[in-house]
Amino acid sequence: MCTIRMKSKTKQFGTAVPNLFIDRFMNSLDGSFIRVYLYLLRHYTGSNPNRRDSAELSVSTMADRLCCMESDIHRALRELQNKGLLDVSFDEKKRVTGIELVDLFEYEEDAAPIVPEQSDAYSSAESAPVTEATVAPAESKPDYSVMEKAFSVTGEIQDRFAKDPAYEGLTDLLEQLLNAPMSPDLYRLMLFTYDGLHFPMDLIVFLFSYCIELGKTSPKYISKVAVTWAENGISSDKEAEQFVLGYDSAVRVVRAQFGLRKDLGKVQLEFIQRWSRSWSMPVELIEEACRRTVLNTNEASFSYAEKILSDWHEAGFTTLAEVQEADSNRPQKAPRGKRGTAGDTHTAANAFNSGYQQREYTAEEYSALELAMRKRH
Repeated sequence: MCTIRMKSKTKQFGTAVPNLFIDRFMNSLDGSFIRVYLYLLRHYTGSNPNRRDSAELSVSTMADRLCCMESDIHRALRELQNKGLLDVSFDEKKRVTGIELVDLFEYEEDAAPIVPEQSDAYSSAESAPVTEATVAPAESKPDYSVMEKAFSVTGEIQDRFAKDPAYEGLTDLLEQLLNAPMSPDLYRLMLFTYDGLHFPMDLIVFLFSYCIELGKTSPKYISKVAVTWAENGISSDKEAEQFVLGYDSAVRVVRAQFGLRKDLGKVQLEFIQRWSRSWSMPVELIEEACRRTVLNTNEASFSYAEKILSDWHEAGFTTLAEVQEADSNRPQKAPRGKRGTAGDTHTAANAFNSGYQQREYTAEEYSALELAMRKRH
């Protein structure tokens, strides 16, 4: 087990969560990533008031305490570093040896924190294969949620939008789809997709059409969908159509396999979103994982299905054929404690016969044995 030595630049005492984290980062992070960040804050502080002293920790310890896998901790650390919330360092074996928290208390609420510079160990780990002890780096992406919240309509943006021939008639078209005049919030959102996300006109139209068909016309919901598409690199209406089709299909197969008739809750949809979007798992694998979950647990357990899909995701499986091939290559364990089947009886008989040679009796000997038994009774 590789021990991680933590340091923090924060001088505050107690487990204080910076307002900047809550205001700017929390909504753009997966719930599991937030748990890791809060655990790092709490573990580092502990009962030690001197935050500049090192605290001992390990990836396996975090996984045990947070009831998840070490690969989940790796993904959380990678994303938190991409957000500029911490810095990760490695040893010569490319294992995580250090986590340094960025002091968000030093920054004003209207200023974005500085992303820490990557250490030499981190840079050398970039080309190394991902293992249980390695957190592979990823390119830093814009925080679209923060951009959306900070976006404001200006005269310059309005003039540029009005004079852009590629978006001519967009406002009228969206109002036709909405069957109502565009509200100030929706107008602001339209300009954000134009100026902030740089969506082409066809993609903006598809965005509004898709949300209207779902009966979700609130600016907050449409904004969330737009940000999700931007985070996944969607740049055309065709890509968005394929993206939506895959997610909707995943929702349908999960409901069918789990026998769920009611609308799925927020947490359940987050599971499916992670499988379909974050992990890019094909619908056939999601369906198979749910089927195996019901067979093994006799219940609709999203966490159990996630364990199956996580293993397949880590193994790089993208088709059902690859999963079946791996199953066929896995050593079969002999069933224990099962009796009464013809196959088990036959196997037991063969095992007995192979160890002991049965004696053969003649007809006269059988008659003598039968006569002796009758005399006993």
